[in-house]
Amino acid sequence: MSKIAIVTDSTASLSEDEVKKLGNVTVVPIVVNMNGNTYREGIDITNNQFYSALAKVKKLPTTAPPTPMEMLKVYDQLANQGYDDIISIHLTSGITGFVNNLKTVVRGYSNAKVTVYDSHITVEPLGYLVKYASLLANKGKSVEEILKSLDDVRATIDEYFVVDDLKNLVTGGRLTNAAAFAGGLLRIKPILTLNDKYQIEAIGKIRTMKKALQYLDDEFNKQYQKLDYPIHVMMTGTNNLPAITKWCESVKPKYPNASFQVGQIGPVVGTHLGANAFVILWCKQVPELKV
Repeated sequence: MSKIAIVTDSTASLSEDEVKKLGNVTVVPIVVNMNGNTYREGIDITNNQFYSALAKVKKLPTTAPPTPMEMLKVYDQLANQGYDDIISIHLTSGITGFVNNLKTVVRGYSNAKVTVYDSHITVEPLGYLVKYASLLANKGKSVEEILKSLDDVRATIDEYFVVDDLKNLVTGGRLTNAAAFAGGLLRIKPILTLNDKYQIEAIGKIRTMKKALQYLDDEFNKQYQKLDYPIHVMMTGTNNLPAITKWCESVKPKYPNASFQVGQIGPVVGTHLGANAFVILWCKQVPELKV
């Protein structure tokens, strides 16, 4: 039986304690370049420090994934620890070319068998997939069995979110239909989702955040009514934990069969969303995952 390691990136929103408990997961940091300094997400800067600095910057920060050399070094370390197989699960190729580049990089790698897996998402659902893969690997499942199970959950991931304004998404080039929504950036609350290519797409604009959250609640409810399986709901945001917690407390009682978690988005994704984004994501529930 092969020994399987799971690798992911820092946008997976996994805490140090969670990673330690999982035992077979390695998190590789993505970096944020801000005010002439480079910070590794989750290592060199806290969420509070980042959002405090973000509010004052004149130039939007940039983000950069690990280099091929950095990734191969991580794989080497795992191979040296006796891992035969590595499943490397990362943020969607719809937002960055990192995962597709990595697939090319590992083709000639021979110290361990590396499978690069596109999560089609980021933040908490990426973390959920990583935790599921870790659980299955710890149970002795094969790489093929793990990938099949990940595919099953990944196919059920969906999301809606709203940002305070589109400035960061447009400036960072992360909004696919920016031209249609760029007018009056400061006067609307844009409703967003991921399209069928897993890219960020604006699907509506609403005048106030209160009405935008009601729209998200209503749309989530419409999607929920179509499902015939229990779901796990992830409600998260940027530098607004009290508001996200309150939002979750208002939604959760309506869905007694769903499991819920509340979180906050780190500097890398936060660079593109800006402060005070509200995000609701969900997928098929994995009962064994206690989150």
